[in-house]
Amino acid sequence: MPGPAGYVESNGPLELISPRAVNSAAPGAPPITAAHRIFKAYPGLEYDIRAVVTGGAYPYTFSLTNAPSGMTIDSATGRVRWTNPQANATPTLTVTDSVGAQVSSNWTIVVGAAGFKFVDAVNGSSTNQGTETSPWRTLADVSARGGAGSIVYFRAGTYTPAGIARTSVGTVWERVVFNANSAPVVWLAYPGERPVIDFGYQPTGDVGPLIRLGYAHPYVDGFETINSHVIGFQLEGGEYATFRRLHMHAHAGGPDGSNSSTIMTTTWDPGLYGMAVQDNEFDAFGLGNGLKIYGRRKLVIEDNHFHHQPGPMELKAGVAEFTVRSNRFNDISGIAIGGNMHSIGAAATGGDILFNLVLDSSLYALDLNQDGMATRINVLRNTFLGRVNIRNVTSGNGPFRLNNNVVINADGARTPPFFTYEQVSDPSRVIIGTNLTGTPSAGLVDANGQLTAASLSNLGTHGHQR
Repeated sequence: MPGPAGYVESNGPLELISPRAVNSAAPGAPPITAAHRIFKAYPGLEYDIRAVVTGGAYPYTFSLTNAPSGMTIDSATGRVRWTNPQANATPTLTVTDSVGAQVSSNWTIVVGAAGFKFVDAVNGSSTNQGTETSPWRTLADVSARGGAGSIVYFRAGTYTPAGIARTSVGTVWERVVFNANSAPVVWLAYPGERPVIDFGYQPTGDVGPLIRLGYAHPYVDGFETINSHVIGFQLEGGEYATFRRLHMHAHAGGPDGSNSSTIMTTTWDPGLYGMAVQDNEFDAFGLGNGLKIYGRRKLVIEDNHFHHQPGPMELKAGVAEFTVRSNRFNDISGIAIGGNMHSIGAAATGGDILFNLVLDSSLYALDLNQDGMATRINVLRNTFLGRVNIRNVTSGNGPFRLNNNVVINADGARTPPFFTYEQVSDPSRVIIGTNLTGTPSAGLVDANGQLTAASLSNLGTHGHQR
């Protein structure tokens, strides 16, 4: 079916990963279980989630039916808000893509106090019961007393890993562990508040242990994080994991080879499904990356802002059917979007890089096919103010399709112009389509990456602007 001018057809069919009915899944996917945050709401506290969608023809339109009173959805982003939940509800969310394809799912939200815990770094006490009116005080309380399957609301204040037993002491991966089999891995900021997680790194003191969240469906939403060292949050297992509305900064970084990043996944298994990184801000890093992702299928990195750091994201081994969409990058001292970007044990399951804005990067705005093992990747409707590099391309990888992008750099004399090839032995696997290209002095975009009057005829067909 033909779509409107400027729409983007992704690698796979339209899929609503979340929300879904409990124990349901898309074909070939694991079930989303009752442990996921989406299925529970605390009476009187705002319920706030965001849909996770891949494939189809982006942009999407979202709608709700059978929604309870006070529940709304942002038609452009899929954000669902329910300001005052009081009784169970079973709404249906429908996503419609730009060519009219639709996917719908209902899910039941159980409203009640059971399974919720509260911690308050300012007014709580470690002798309390962990309820809203009798909250705990520390992250150590959550670790010791939270129990498996709980959802924890954090009130405003600062939380540290002090008092929690550490493993791998003395190594770059010194850590505290929250395993879903014994401790909560769903952490929510109390509505309207911004709790701080201070990992505790000091150059002449504490190493600042990473926090490992393991198994079930980890969900971390609404925090500020500071003073992380080699790694901030490390994810082990954990299908349908979510990191949302975080501000992660003041990250010191670690040595080469340590996978230094604020969010890192540990496994190379490509079967782990449905990770979402949405609406976060990553900035002010010494070394390391914002994201370093291994072993995820249907990974969605969407609407994040990366700035003032060396490397926002590396998609490593075992990333299958990934989506990097509508992110903003500025003041990047290395590579904005890079990494191996290849699957393990799965053929032709690459990904989509769509509608991103890279304002500046000292090395590359985009670096594709780092180790010559990536499969099909679409690079469509992005704005890159910086160099676009494709490397190690043979007949056995790709194809890499770059179309309807805005590419601004000084590489106009290269072949093909404005794109850099390194060790490309089979150029037929790189499909350079119709892109708007030019030098920085050509005046095609302004300093904010917006199309100027001279190129406004490309609005809605080329680059990130919708």
